[in-house]
Amino acid sequence: MANNIAMEKIPHKFVYCDTELCIGCGMCMVKCSTGHFGITKKQAKELGIKLISRNWVIKIKEPKVRAMVACRHCEDSPCAKACPIGIIEVKNGMVRVNEEDCSGCGTCQMVCPYGAIEVHPVTDPETMITRNIALKCDLCYGEEKQACIASCKFKALSLMTWHEFEEKHKNM
Repeated sequence: MANNIAMEKIPHKFVYCDTELCIGCGMCMVKCSTGHFGITKKQAKELGIKLISRNWVIKIKEPKVRAMVACRHCEDSPCAKACPIGIIEVKNGMVRVNEEDCSGCGTCQMVCPYGAIEVHPVTDPETMITRNIALKCDLCYGEEKQACIASCKFKALSLMTWHEFEEKHKNM
C-alpha cells in the first residue's frame, strides 16, 4: 500500500494548550478516551477495557507548568512518511492513523518530533480483541468539535495553525 501523503495547501491545525490557563485536571484526557471508544468510564470498567487517550497532561513542578500534549499535525508529516504500510493519512490539514489497519510497529512513534504518538494494546469494545495500535490526536476525526477543547472548563485549549502559533509567540 502506498503512503497516503499529498502536498496540500490547507494549513494544518493542532490543539494548542495555553500553559497559563491549564491546571492539569486531565478532563481533556477523559473526554478524548471516552469519545474515541464510544463508551463511558463506567462501561469500560464493567467490560474490563482500559480507556486510552490520544493526548495526555504533563505536570512539571519547577517551574510549575501544566500542559496537554497532543499531535501537532506537522505539515511535513514525518510519521506518515515513515509508516512502512502507508496507513497514516494526510488530508484536509490533518494527520490521521487508520487505526483499523495499523500494525502497531511503532515506526511513527520513533520519528515523531513531539513525542505525540504512542503504541498501546487496545481492546475493541465490540469484538473484545486486543492488539497494538499507534494512537495520536486525530482532532476527533469526523466529529464537529474536539472533545478535549469542548471539555476544558478553563479555556486552555484551542485550535491553532502553525502561523497563528508563531504570531502568538513571536515576542516571547
